[in-house]
Amino acid sequence: MAIKFKGKHAFNQNDVKMKEQFYSICSNIESNLVKVNPLLLMVTSLKQTKSIVRATAHLALALSEQGKRVLLVDGNLREPSLHHLFRMDNSFGLSNLLLRGKPTSGEEWIKIADNLFCLPTGEMLYEPSTLLSLETFPHHIEKWKQQFDIILFHTSNSLHAPDAQIVAQHCDGIVLAIMEGRDKLEKISSMKKQFERAKHEITGAVIVK
Repeated sequence: MAIKFKGKHAFNQNDVKMKEQFYSICSNIESNLVKVNPLLLMVTSLKQTKSIVRATAHLALALSEQGKRVLLVDGNLREPSLHHLFRMDNSFGLSNLLLRGKPTSGEEWIKIADNLFCLPTGEMLYEPSTLLSLETFPHHIEKWKQQFDIILFHTSNSLHAPDAQIVAQHCDGIVLAIMEGRDKLEKISSMKKQFERAKHEITGAVIVK
């Protein structure tokens, strides 16, 4: 299922009309993956834009407003963005956790709204693919699964770096963010086939106008 999203407007997490656009895709995702709990999802694209970042944030908000406890993780270590959108401190985040070792009992995320929490990228200390391939990544995911209903990863460009494919290995479904009029059909098809060959399920799409 795909929805169209006008991403040119400034981000406003209290914009009811904007969030309503994402309720249909939330229902579609949950109906396709009804037996999965907790649910791990990722949003990926051909090229990150501010509109796609906003779309990811609105999707997370919509999921959280359906009574789900949601952790939004900025997994785009090449182009950190969610800390700018939510005006968060980015001195500590995912990259620091991956290098730290085994999870601790503390909470590393920041509360954004009722039921919605965000983990930024943190400082960029090493090559992103190397960090995401560390064995500490699945350990932290297991910890998050004990505390959240949905974990939503925002990831980097899918065709030009392996990062998104690495994150996809841990996810139950993928949401493609497509820029209308900019993303070429053949590249969208290549991205889709890339995930399908690896047997990753595409559960929805957001077409950003």
